[in-house]
Amino acid sequence: MAGVSPTTVSRVINNSDHSVSKKARAVVEKAVRELNFEPNRMAQGLVKNKSRIIGVIVHDISDAYFAEIVKGIEKVIFNYDYIINIYNTYRDVDKELHAVNLLRANRAEAVVFAGGTLLDPYYKQKMGEYIKDLKEQGSALIGLTSHPFPIKNIEIGNVLATQTITNYILSKGHKKTAYITGPEILSTTKERFNGYKEALLDRGMEIDKKLVIEGDFTFEGGRKAALELINYLDRITAIVVSNDAMALGLMWELKNQGVEVPGDISVTGIGNIPATKYSYPSLTTISLPTYELGVEVGKDILNSVEDNRIINGEFEVQIKLVERNSVKDIRG
Repeated sequence: MAGVSPTTVSRVINNSDHSVSKKARAVVEKAVRELNFEPNRMAQGLVKNKSRIIGVIVHDISDAYFAEIVKGIEKVIFNYDYIINIYNTYRDVDKELHAVNLLRANRAEAVVFAGGTLLDPYYKQKMGEYIKDLKEQGSALIGLTSHPFPIKNIEIGNVLATQTITNYILSKGHKKTAYITGPEILSTTKERFNGYKEALLDRGMEIDKKLVIEGDFTFEGGRKAALELINYLDRITAIVVSNDAMALGLMWELKNQGVEVPGDISVTGIGNIPATKYSYPSLTTISLPTYELGVEVGKDILNSVEDNRIINGEFEVQIKLVERNSVKDIRG
């Protein structure tokens, strides 16, 4: 229809660096519009040995923490005709391995591990095999928080986050605290608890194991933790929670049980998800730049798959204390 060679059509459709005359470009674009033509990306992928697939492994897409990361990645990638596959694994070993195996089989051009690694021997061994295959295929591999594999790991400051928020609580006169952890299988849980321990040990304070409650990083997990702690409230003045979703659930259930925050007990979280500023009271927390992390990951992916550059640049994560209304100053 355009009356030009297939090569010229290809150069116009694919925005090639090769020069095409204005006249030729105009007739090709006119033909594309009239035919309502869309390139066959699968066929292009077979010819170029590129899948145009980017996989993002998240633990819970309903958690605003992961949603913000995905939004940042999508913001950068959207206009480059990639297929972003999001796998919601709920921190399940078999689901996560299955997701990455699918990406390996489909020769994904990039895989992002948006959550911490799973602390399971079989997972570590099998995932290591998949990572090796993906690297041999030329896939870009990025992990947020540390993963025990030869990929680019971006540390998001889990230890520093809980250390900072715990020091803040202690500076307000709270000497008796409880702590709500995350899922035991997750490296993020271990790292954040280490930050809590370090803050206490630096001040010569001991940890009461009865006041360390296992959670699951969900609102419902926070509610359950509140019910476990209800009989210990006469022994503590503050609760440090290892993520915001649980902190919000904890405050909701405490209110339901007639316990006032911060009048009776102070509460803090980690993450600074959007809901924290609208809760009652608004939640004191640590801001993690999740959206900015997603944007940085998106840039890294494009550097690798578009420009064939190794993704070895560093991204300095800036955490920040966000002081709101959920902590009471009890200094004498």
